[in-house]
Amino acid sequence: MAYKDLVPVGTGLIIAATSFGLGVVYSNSAYDYNTLWKYDAEGFARSLAHYSNWANAPMRIHHILHFVIFLGLSGCFIKLYKPLDDSKYFEYGTLGLMMVGIVIYLTNLRIGVNSCITGQWGEVDQNTGINVMAASQFLIVIALLGVLILQAGLYYAEWYDEKIKREFLEKEAAEAKEAEVQPEAASTGVETRSKAKSKAKKRTA
Repeated sequence: MAYKDLVPVGTGLIIAATSFGLGVVYSNSAYDYNTLWKYDAEGFARSLAHYSNWANAPMRIHHILHFVIFLGLSGCFIKLYKPLDDSKYFEYGTLGLMMVGIVIYLTNLRIGVNSCITGQWGEVDQNTGINVMAASQFLIVIALLGVLILQAGLYYAEWYDEKIKREFLEKEAAEAKEAEVQPEAASTGVETRSKAKSKAKKRTA
């Protein structure tokens, strides 16, 4: 299997992992909305209970998310193994945005869900800590949407470049075919005139 055959696999892994991450954030948005975007005193209690359940979930549940993150990074490294000069900045940007989302998850979210259990929020109170988690997930959404935009932009750029090349080759082929037809037509015309002259000479004789 050639390397170019693995590039679509890398793209698929990136898109799948990004979509999964957006789905995880979306599942939390019902709780974050009533704390970050709309103040609701009961919303903080519901968010605390939700994130406490998340923290107390079996580790295999957390490892599923970590495995998906690993797949997304694997996709990035597959595409960065031999990047093209025209697309390498798309790939570097994709990896960078994905790392931003991962760092926010490991620092703010993982620490935040543990604080939901221990009750130790550091220098902030509980409600502020819950809102920090909600705001962090909003930043993760921005980073992951940036990943999808970069991959969509790369796909369009490659498609458009391929379209231009195909049109150029078709135009060259048409011009070459036309150039072959013109000498044949010219030679046919010369032969016709020569035959006409020979017939005229015979009639005169």
